Amino acid sequence: MKCYLPNFLTLLNLLCALPAIESALVYNFYGTAFWMGLSLVFDFFDGLAARALGCTSPLGAQLDSLADVVSFGVVPSLVLYKVLQTYIPPEVPELGLLPYLAFGIAGGAAYRLGRFNVDASQTLDFKGLPTPSMAIFVLGIPFFIESKGRDILSLPMLALLPIFLIWIMNSNIRLFALKFKRNDTYLWLKLLFLLLSSVGLLLWKLAALSFVILLYTLLSIVFYRPSKKIKNEISS
Repeated sequence: MKCYLPNFLTLLNLLCALPAIESALVYNFYGTAFWMGLSLVFDFFDGLAARALGCTSPLGAQLDSLADVVSFGVVPSLVLYKVLQTYIPPEVPELGLLPYLAFGIAGGAAYRLGRFNVDASQTLDFKGLPTPSMAIFVLGIPFFIESKGRDILSLPMLALLPIFLIWIMNSNIRLFALKFKRNDTYLWLKLLFLLLSSVGLLLWKLAALSFVILLYTLLSIVFYRPSKKIKNEISS
């Protein structure tokens, strides 16, 4: 019976994605943030529960990825789709197809999750931007626009964003995982990330979500180098 708990938490992750989608469709991005936040919580605790209870299984891994495709693939696709719609000038209806580019994010997330399931080299860190991180980045965009105005992010930038996100999710860039262990060479880097992220969130609240993920990516690219053990896993 105890081994049903992790899968139940995974299903709660999926179920929270449904009202997140409903909220995004009516431009209620605060509601989307609330429900996606719950999805993130359940996504974290399902794996934690599975390891603690000794109930990890191929079924659980596949179920987790299927839920994540919706929570962190479909939901951010719809968020960016709705944001792009607000940028389309009524006098240029030909641009009405541009928002549909956002749907590519869901496909990129599905491919990233499938790749993760068959890649044994991502146990200690990540290869490419994880889908939950990508979803948080996209979710922060409407709040950033609300806080800083529409002039900073142009229509071409937002239209090209799905291509960039699909690429970085499925790239070979190594990104550190927020796992803490003894003799962690990159403990300072993880603490620096948490400190700067906390400051950003305190100052700008939800408008800082995209900044947090951008910071995570940049810190990984500039400072993080996989250990010899991870390199051996990659080469094998």
